[in-house]
Amino acid sequence: MSALPTRKKSAEELAKLREEMRMPSPLPPAPAPEPEKVEEVEEPRPAPAMKKVRSLKRSERKPAAEPVAVSRDSSALAAHRHSERELEAMRMREAMGVQSLEVPPAIQHLKHISAHPVLLVLGYLLAFAGGVGAFPIALYIAIKKPRSRHHAGFMAVIGLFASIVTALHYFPNLNPAHAS
Repeated sequence: MSALPTRKKSAEELAKLREEMRMPSPLPPAPAPEPEKVEEVEEPRPAPAMKKVRSLKRSERKPAAEPVAVSRDSSALAAHRHSERELEAMRMREAMGVQSLEVPPAIQHLKHISAHPVLLVLGYLLAFAGGVGAFPIALYIAIKKPRSRHHAGFMAVIGLFASIVTALHYFPNLNPAHAS
C-alpha cells in the first residue's frame, strides 16, 4: 500500500492533524481589500493612422531611389528587392563568370581517363558489323581509358560473337551440324 494519501484533506482534517502533532497553525491570510468601484468614463480613442502598405504588384511598384551596389558575396542576403535591370545584370555577371572558369582538375582527370563518345560509338558499330575491327579499339580503351573498360569488355564480347556467327555463315563446313 502506498504511503501517499488517496484524496486531499479538507481544512478541518488538516487543522486536526496539526493539533495532534502540536504544530502551530499557519497564519490566516489577511483579508484582501475590496476594490473600490470607480466609474470610469472612456473617452473615444482616435482612429489609428493608416499605415502605408507597400504593394507587391509589379505595376504598382516604384523604382528604387538609387541602385545599391551588389556585393560579390553570394551568401549575403539582399537588403532590398532588386529591380529587373539589376537582376539581369547579376545574371549576366554570373553567366560570364561561369564561362571564364577553367575546368576543375578533378573533372579534367575524369575526362582524361574516360573514352570519348565518338570512339565508343565507332567501337560498337564495328563490333556489331563484323567483329574484327572492334578488337583494336577495345584493346586501346582497355589499356588507356580505365574508366571505360566495361565498354571495352562489351565490345570484345559482341565482336567475338559476331565473328563466330559470321564465320559459321561464310564457312558452313566449320559448323558440324551442317557439314556433310
